[in-house]
Amino acid sequence: MKTMQKLEIDRIWWRNVQLGEFYNIERHHQIEGGGGSLYIEVPSSIVPQTLDFLDVRDVDVDELPVIRIEAGVIGLPGVLGAIEFQKKKGSRMRIARQNRQAPSSERHPAWVAERGFPVAPDNIQNKEDARPHFPHGGLRIYIAKTVDGDYFAGFTTGQRPLAMKPSDPMWDLFPEGNRPVGGVIDAG
Repeated sequence: MKTMQKLEIDRIWWRNVQLGEFYNIERHHQIEGGGGSLYIEVPSSIVPQTLDFLDVRDVDVDELPVIRIEAGVIGLPGVLGAIEFQKKKGSRMRIARQNRQAPSSERHPAWVAERGFPVAPDNIQNKEDARPHFPHGGLRIYIAKTVDGDYFAGFTTGQRPLAMKPSDPMWDLFPEGNRPVGGVIDAG
C-alpha cells in the first residue's frame, strides 16, 4: 500500500468564485456580441496579498509580467498543471484561460469535473442558467504553498463542514457574514 506524503502547508491563497464567474468559465467561449471574461478575477483588494504569496515584490501591478506557477493537485500525487496570473486594468489581476470550452483553456487539473469541480451544461446562455449547477454554499478555489515553496491547488464547495474545528487552516475558506472575496491564510 502506497502512503501519501503529508504536505507541510505554510500559506493558502483562496478566491471565492462568484456565480457570474462560474458562468463565464463554463459557458461557450464565443458568445454573440463578443466579450465576456474567460478567467477568474483577482480583485484589487487582494492583489497585494496575492503578489506576496507568489513571492513577487516591489512591482507595480499595472506593469506586472505574466506569472506562471506549476501546482500539484491536492490528493493526486504526481499531477501538475500551470496556473497563469496576468495583470488586468484597474490594479487587478486574473487567472487566465479558465473557460472550460475554449480551445486555449488551461484550467488547472484540480479544477476539472473529473475531480468533482462543478460543471454547467455546455449550452448555458446566462448566469441564471448556471445557477442550478452552482454549489449551494459557494465555490472556492485555492492554492496551498508548502514550507518548501511548492504549490498545490484544490477547491471547496458548500458550507463549512460541521466537524471542522476553528484551528483548522481551512476554516477561513468558509467565511460567514460578509463573505470576503478571498485572501491568504497563514497555515504554518
